[in-house]
Amino acid sequence: MKKIVLLSLVFVTTFVSCKNNEVSEKESVSTEGSAEVKQDTVFTITLNATVLKDDSFQVYYKNEEMGKYEEVNSLFTEFKGSDKPQDIVFRLPDGVIPDYIRMDFGVNKEQTEVKVNSFKMSYFGKVFQANASEFFKLILIEPKTANVDVENGIIKPITMGDVHDPLGTSEKRLYDEIQKIVK
Repeated sequence: MKKIVLLSLVFVTTFVSCKNNEVSEKESVSTEGSAEVKQDTVFTITLNATVLKDDSFQVYYKNEEMGKYEEVNSLFTEFKGSDKPQDIVFRLPDGVIPDYIRMDFGVNKEQTEVKVNSFKMSYFGKVFQANASEFFKLILIEPKTANVDVENGIIKPITMGDVHDPLGTSEKRLYDEIQKIVK
């Protein structure tokens, strides 16, 4: 009798345990799927760069009707410095599709350089990617704010007194590439 009770208990425990694993697997799959769908429905800009010191990059976005870049239409992404390449990702708000962007390459005045490795924009499954040398054909770095070594993909910020604002703005080619992925 004890054996039957013991076997029944083991059977019930195993059955319930397997059932819970099945539910957990379903939940994790649906959660991953939801995150993937959500990420795919917003315009995303990813700069893969090597940045040695902790910093915060900013992206401004505007469309044809807007005259200039405004703080209200911008996003900051903070990150830890590393000697390894990392993705610095900007997820624009739902429904925002830029025609032009401006990238600010950090607020840390001690940042010596930013090595751009690649650049990517994505929206609803369409992706545009560029390597470092192509990046500098898409984004024009303001020479008063930074020196550029296009061959090596290096941006060296220029700090004058209290002013530290290395930045670049979109070129016509970037506008054309944005139009291709949003249509």
